[in-house]
Amino acid sequence: MNRVAGKVAIVTGAARGLGRADALLLAEEGARVVATDIDAEAGRSLGSTPGIDFLAHDVSREEDWRRVVAYAMGQYGRLDVLVNNAGVIHVGDPIEFDMGEWRHMSAVNIDGAMLGCRHALPEMINGGSGSIINMASIGARAGLYFYAGYCATKGAIAAYTKSVAVYCAQNRLNIRCNSIHPGGIDTPINAGLAAEMAVKLPRMRIPPKSPVSEDGPKMRFGEPQDVAWMVLYLASDESKFMNGSEIYIDNTSTITAAAIP
Repeated sequence: MNRVAGKVAIVTGAARGLGRADALLLAEEGARVVATDIDAEAGRSLGSTPGIDFLAHDVSREEDWRRVVAYAMGQYGRLDVLVNNAGVIHVGDPIEFDMGEWRHMSAVNIDGAMLGCRHALPEMINGGSGSIINMASIGARAGLYFYAGYCATKGAIAAYTKSVAVYCAQNRLNIRCNSIHPGGIDTPINAGLAAEMAVKLPRMRIPPKSPVSEDGPKMRFGEPQDVAWMVLYLASDESKFMNGSEIYIDNTSTITAAAIP
């Protein structure tokens, strides 16, 4: 208990799934959490949890980031932790993809993380320390071609994380930035993927005997809490020498061709 007591954290995409688990665990361990999500209706219940304030937030909009960071500073006078968790995913291979969906993923996944770092860093610098945790994916490494655009955005997050980490380390800012790369996790973001895959799969080039199918998105073997414990570790002072790391939570899925049921 109290592994992050006294710390103030912003967690994006917190209405459900990984973000919700992160926000709840950080609050349980003593942090004051500003939980945000574009889905205000789904997120409001978090505001009744001790230690958590909820704000509506579109991570792709810079003015929203200014408002969220200003709220944290106004309410608590400091910002110790940023969890850039908000993200979206669409099905599409390198030929058969929708440009609108590509831009949507880029705006939320890449711009959202970049803007979060941009606006959190000055407050962390003023406070003398901080931890930024960017939620990437095994897609940054695994080449899941049926999620090609999503993989591109998560690879960008992994690369940008290293840039932020080195910036902070070289300038001796006492701020860390790491990325977490979950494998298949049972979250609501995946709920619509089976239907989307069924619609788009006939248009995509799929090799014979490919493991890709309409049932592919249903192959989940992790729980949101499995990721939340790593978020807690990176948010805490226990991880003070972790900086610029890619942390995979994937039950071997990036080192074997076999599906893990």
